[in-house]
Amino acid sequence: MSLSLLSRYAFFAVCVIFTLASLPFLEHDWLWPITAVTGVLSLIGLFDLMQSPHAVRRNYPILGNIRYLVEGIRPEIRQYLLESDSDALPFSRAQRSLVYSRAKNETADKPFGTLIDVYQSGFEFIGHSMRPAPLSDPSSFRVTVGGPQCTQPYSASVFNISAMSFGSLSANAIRALNQGAKLGNFAHDTGEGSISPYHREHGGDLTWELGSGYFGWRT
Repeated sequence: MSLSLLSRYAFFAVCVIFTLASLPFLEHDWLWPITAVTGVLSLIGLFDLMQSPHAVRRNYPILGNIRYLVEGIRPEIRQYLLESDSDALPFSRAQRSLVYSRAKNETADKPFGTLIDVYQSGFEFIGHSMRPAPLSDPSSFRVTVGGPQCTQPYSASVFNISAMSFGSLSANAIRALNQGAKLGNFAHDTGEGSISPYHREHGGDLTWELGSGYFGWRT
């Protein structure tokens, strides 16, 4: 028998040998708890050897169960012991704590600045200007769609409503979104699906989305 095989079954073998060897001496009260534990572990190891769905437990009887135990509590270990306040998706612990504090009407301010590295790559911030700058005209935040050969160019706003289909929202939601597009003078993407009567109710500009065409489109 190879050394690798011996190491895999060593703990199981020790439990079985100790259980069988201690049976004649059970008149000693102190031996009962130990024998009971090794007996239960021996039964677990025997079951691990006989089962087939889990190769780890079959190759490492008794000890293989530790892997599934640790795997089961892995999310809790990461959340409470290893994870930093800025890790995790979709929301970090710092973001969740802010929501919890505001829901309880508690102060969520952190004194003495921020705990976030504001100089790390990807962190964006706006620096104050040393002198007043002229206000920008919102009407200039637009891009012309269509070149010289286009017969109907469109002046598109840089602020638009992204694709959300009618099937995943509701009539009132579509009405509200399109009315907002009308008031803000920007476009409302229909998302996959149809252009319903609710899209047309307030007259906001529409971007009719055809792809992926899963539900088809016509007329």
